[in-house]
Amino acid sequence: MDVAAGNAELDPHLEAVRASVRAGFRFRHLPDADDVHALQGFRVLSGAMDVYLARAADDALGARYRLEDLQGPSPAALWHRHGTVAEVVTALLELPEHGTPKAPKLAHARPDGLWVPHGANP
Repeated sequence: MDVAAGNAELDPHLEAVRASVRAGFRFRHLPDADDVHALQGFRVLSGAMDVYLARAADDALGARYRLEDLQGPSPAALWHRHGTVAEVVTALLELPEHGTPKAPKLAHARPDGLWVPHGANP
């Protein structure tokens, strides 16, 4: 993700990433040959893993998985969304805690392009 100081267009996306840090997300940087190619944030909370991949301010993908589903070869997501970093991260942070009445419960097909660690440990 190209991060230029003082670029107001990036402010909402950077604030969403900061909010995810405050919410307990940890990160992997996915480098290409010369620079950071993408940023992947993830957190494990209440039996679920929330994860997002940001390739550019306007190209992000987020999902929630049940931890027990991550043991299989192709886990299905309970929730997923594609959009801008601000849209995806904000929506992910607004999801009700896994296991609560309004949290997503029905697993859907795995979103394309999102790497999820198998056997994730909290």
